Amino acid sequence: MNKSTKGAVAAGAAAVLLLGGAGSLAYWNAEGDVVGGNIEAGTLTLTPSGTAATWTLNGTAVAGNDLSSVLVVPGDTLRYTGTWTIGATGDNLQADVDFTGLDGTASVADKMTVTDTYTLDAAPLAAGAEITDANDGDVLGATVVVDFPFGTTVDNTSQGMTLDLTEGNITLTQSDATP
Repeated sequence: MNKSTKGAVAAGAAAVLLLGGAGSLAYWNAEGDVVGGNIEAGTLTLTPSGTAATWTLNGTAVAGNDLSSVLVVPGDTLRYTGTWTIGATGDNLQADVDFTGLDGTASVADKMTVTDTYTLDAAPLAAGAEITDANDGDVLGATVVVDFPFGTTVDNTSQGMTLDLTEGNITLTQSDATP
């Protein structure tokens, strides 16, 4: 073999050994430690406070808070009052307060109006105000008024309709504090 052929064969053999002989090329890397630690998720809870919740019908306490014995008629107003201790922990935590879960048959919900108002440590909570981690341990008070207004015209369609208040809930729903 001449010298140029030997050189070409040697170069080819070297290329095969470097590229294909081991199936891959070797590479290097380096690592740097990330300074950190464990993180923990916050909490958002409502725990009934020491004050018992009550239902009233036209200002009179409903015996045992048992609404199954109540038969409302136009002009009646049911009022619920209750209090909860707020558990709110977490950086950037904020939550909206609402009353949810009413379920009615036919269109009884259309016949009644439901309003909800809140207090925070006995001071009125402004509409749209949000609960934050600064409220951890505060007492949230809620008043829910279900009004069956007395109309100016006859409306017999509302007779016998049902509004299930057993599924009603005062809720704290987290909202995005960092949009």
